[in-house]
Amino acid sequence: MKIGIISAMYEEFDRLLQAVEVEKKTALGMREYIEGRLFGREVVLVFSQWGKTAAASTTANLINVFAADLVVFTGVAGGLDPRARVGDIVVAERLYHHDVDASPFKPRYFVPLVGPNGILTDGRTSDLLAEAARHFAAHIGEYIAREDVEEFALQNVLVHRKNIATGDQFVKTASVKERIVSDLPDMFAVEMEGAAVAQVCWEHGVPFAVMRTISDTADGDSPRDYPKFLARVASTYSFYIVKEFLDRLP
Repeated sequence: MKIGIISAMYEEFDRLLQAVEVEKKTALGMREYIEGRLFGREVVLVFSQWGKTAAASTTANLINVFAADLVVFTGVAGGLDPRARVGDIVVAERLYHHDVDASPFKPRYFVPLVGPNGILTDGRTSDLLAEAARHFAAHIGEYIAREDVEEFALQNVLVHRKNIATGDQFVKTASVKERIVSDLPDMFAVEMEGAAVAQVCWEHGVPFAVMRTISDTADGDSPRDYPKFLARVASTYSFYIVKEFLDRLP
């Protein structure tokens, strides 16, 4: 089994790139696809860049050029639900494009071939990813430095299986957040790539899962040291959860 692993920000991906046993690097579509072995598994790692088009293009290449049998996206997201705390983890149940609106021709949020009800992730893959995330959360003190646990209040990290909204916009104001929550009340978090990855995988019949670390509350209230959170917390989350996930694959 070949596993495609995607992230949209280098800071989220750095430790995985350092750990992979590189067999081949391929430049394609202004991205670098790294094939090799990661914790004993055959993988293709790629940094997609931000946004839905970038994520969709990258995912299509993973499937059609590099023959990925399974795709996992890891990164950060803004919390929409009041229960979403900085440092919590959400493994997507369904993913929605919050910026799709072809009305009056089709209902709002209707996506061609998919419909209006979002894209359901692969249950087994998402279950394994959530199990890996729970293992990480239960042992977070072994992975995250004590000062970082205290600074970012990571003592009681929770893992959620919830819906995620995706759009080509970094949500950072209360008004935009409130609009998304009002229109799509079942959304737990918001980001810029997940639904695009999900749609391409779904259309090609490839199982997939999306995991996000809550980095902010999507209203301008980010951690005081956001770059530090990305580099020292989010990247560590991705590294150890992906490791645990790969260990749990059959």
